[in-house]
Amino acid sequence: MAWTNIEKVRIEIGDTDPSFPLLADDTYEYYLEKHSDNITKAAQDAAKSILFQLSAQNSETVDLFSVRNTSPEAYKQALMLYIKNPSLNPLYSNLTIWAGGISKAEIQENKDNTDNNTVVSIRNASMPLILNGLNL
Repeated sequence: MAWTNIEKVRIEIGDTDPSFPLLADDTYEYYLEKHSDNITKAAQDAAKSILFQLSAQNSETVDLFSVRNTSPEAYKQALMLYIKNPSLNPLYSNLTIWAGGISKAEIQENKDNTDNNTVVSIRNASMPLILNGLNL
């Protein structure tokens, strides 16, 4: 069976009960469009949205009768674990590290580029250093 992208996102975060969906299909479609059909990123946004909804729910008490459902609390904890998972964090999946000026060729290219600022060592300066009127 081929799953739609909306179904994939629903499965990813556990919103699979057809009689009680936590988010409407339109909401999932919005997150998919926002992230160019990236299932993981759309699922993270959907999980955050559901987490906000669940955080707004509270227990009901009428007279001496109290209804407290721990399922939303357990689901909130599961969503928090899902959101905090580093492998799902877009920062870690899109991060590229680059360090410049390490190779000798790059150092020379930076020196040759007139748009780059360079630090001139006092010992190697061709102009005399004048400090408080003293020629050093």
